[in-house]
Amino acid sequence: MGKKYVKMKELDKEIKEKSKVIAVMNNKGGCGKTTTAMALGMYLTRTGNNVLMWDNDPQSNLTQRLGLQDDMKKDNRLHYLFKYPEKKPDISLIAEYPYLQRIPGTKEGVGKVGIMPGSHYSESYADELDLRFKRFGGIFQEETGYSSIFNYFNERMNYYKKYYNFIVMDTAPALEGNILNQLAVRVADEIIYPVDGLDAALGIRQILNWMDVQTSTLDTKPNGLFAMVKYQKETKGMKSYDADKMSRNSVYRTLKDVFGEFVCDNGVRELKSLRHATKGLPGFGGKTDYTVLCEEIINRQTLDRENLFEYIKRDGVIKDLESKLSLIAKKVRKRKPEFKKPKYVNKPLKQEAIINEGEY
Repeated sequence: MGKKYVKMKELDKEIKEKSKVIAVMNNKGGCGKTTTAMALGMYLTRTGNNVLMWDNDPQSNLTQRLGLQDDMKKDNRLHYLFKYPEKKPDISLIAEYPYLQRIPGTKEGVGKVGIMPGSHYSESYADELDLRFKRFGGIFQEETGYSSIFNYFNERMNYYKKYYNFIVMDTAPALEGNILNQLAVRVADEIIYPVDGLDAALGIRQILNWMDVQTSTLDTKPNGLFAMVKYQKETKGMKSYDADKMSRNSVYRTLKDVFGEFVCDNGVRELKSLRHATKGLPGFGGKTDYTVLCEEIINRQTLDRENLFEYIKRDGVIKDLESKLSLIAKKVRKRKPEFKKPKYVNKPLKQEAIINEGEY
């Protein structure tokens, strides 16, 4: 029987100050958030970092992908963080993967993989805690030591950042009214936006506007990167004109034209062989498209660059994006349905039916 605990040493002061929270977010479901979060977390672990994989999605897909099933460790899940704000934040777990290999050329050994398991009850408990803060105000603040759920969640992040170089957070495919996503965007240092095609790209304005409002009171806003994940070789109905595989995709070309340095040049193409991959492909060993993409994501964060939320306020940026995407949509959707107003006609009941009804 293995050891019950894994000792986590507090990081050195200089390293601790560089700890980051990376949230993977998009309001479209199925665009590759969980896969990207898992691949990024494993890549960072393989380069010698301690990484806390944080499942902020009530569906808990990341938790399941990491090997923790719904019937395991119910007392070690995210909803406990919101249920007991007065308790010490020690509910995360450590996963020891026997096949986790360091990336060749990396000086450090493999880091530790921590898991903050998701919970189907996490959103409801978070909503309840938020309500308690709002309803009882100073009394509840005196009891817990925190002024709001955002203050509380941020302090919990700071606790874990003392032990982990990175916290990689998977999120739910929802925005408005979702307290878990409100918390995620406010604690993130960097946000990765996976885009799998036209539908996900068309929702970018909504995502960025919502996040801009959510982070309006923060002294420092998170930065962001777009990454093509699970993308098709080319959008249907569009002609390829470039030999490079990423440039063949019209959505990528549009994002690159509009957002430039905020768009990753590497991506992961949709392949059947990658859909149900476990060992190797999400980043456990070997070199894959995921590995190359994750390497670029981390490298771009080290560059001196403008903040995405400042960039989108430039005149014409969002308008240019929507104009170019609408052209793609027109070419893709050549056979559009024709919409007409319905005219409802009520048929009079037959005389026989009226007579029968009167008998009752």
